Amino acid sequence: MKNLLIVITVLLFSACASIKKDFVFDGSTIESTQDGISKVAKRLKAAEQIEFMMALMAIQFSDVKSVNDVIDDPTMINELNYFIIGKKIDGLNYYGVLDLAKISPTKVSIETK
Repeated sequence: MKNLLIVITVLLFSACASIKKDFVFDGSTIESTQDGISKVAKRLKAAEQIEFMMALMAIQFSDVKSVNDVIDDPTMINELNYFIIGKKIDGLNYYGVLDLAKISPTKVSIETK
């Protein structure tokens, strides 16, 4: 019984670790992008989820040149725009998404008050 518990624990940890490098995002549709982001986010630790969501926001806003770009597109406010993100992360894995966000001219941060 103890061996079974160890095997299950190892499998769970390896599944969480492998999703980051093995899962490749399909950005061909809004639904596939949203589904992929949800699958990956569910398997991340809380701090990694925050980092991942901040990376997605940086990618979403990387082409924004002025506030008018955001105001003129209501899908850019208060939500992730899976269409825009999907085009940019198609074919990438978790680490590719983080790398793409690092080269984005848009930087996202969280402040506590």
